[in-house]
Amino acid sequence: MASRHEEKYIISYREYAILKSRIQGVLTPDIHGDHGTYLITSLYYDDHLDNALAEKQDGLPEHSKFRIRTYGCSDTAIHLERKDKHGILTHKLSAKLTKEQVYGMLHGKFDLDGFSGSAYELVAQMESQQLIPTVAVRYLRDAYVYPGTDLRLTFDTELEAIEPDPQALFSAAFSGVPVLDRNSIIMEIKYGSHLPAFLRKLTDVSCQQLSVSKYALCRERII
Repeated sequence: MASRHEEKYIISYREYAILKSRIQGVLTPDIHGDHGTYLITSLYYDDHLDNALAEKQDGLPEHSKFRIRTYGCSDTAIHLERKDKHGILTHKLSAKLTKEQVYGMLHGKFDLDGFSGSAYELVAQMESQQLIPTVAVRYLRDAYVYPGTDLRLTFDTELEAIEPDPQALFSAAFSGVPVLDRNSIIMEIKYGSHLPAFLRKLTDVSCQQLSVSKYALCRERII
């Protein structure tokens, strides 16, 4: 995937309702989920020194995170991802996994013979860094796109931190610890090289852009 800009804000439910009304007829719901709404669960990996967490907490402009992600707790589309951050620019390398491969990656035990292509590259990096699962992050995403462009506008609610059990990827029965109050919603604006002025105005909010990491928020909640 090519690099793209990623802006994050924490907004109130009132601002969320205003923005949803404002984008009606301009942006369209993502084709995935129920009218653009779907559950995301991500199992994040870090090393024994928690370097990925420390890099985020220290505000380093460049850092990377590894995660396994599912949608709607389904095992039909499991993605292993490395997300690289360079300021507000992000780049994601992704590969598909099977459920069996996920369970085979527990506690830093990686059998490279079972992987190929991008998955092999990612798992080899995880093995070399001796990464282990540290937290599962779950939230409900309300996603919108602007047809004909790469713009994505997402609103994430009900953020939870769950103990790093890979079964949480496949079962909504795993409950976690609420991370944000019900009035706080994470809004993300994602786009390529340029965000048209009318779309900037459409998505304008009164709050400042933040360096928000769901991974860091959830790790801090359960440590």
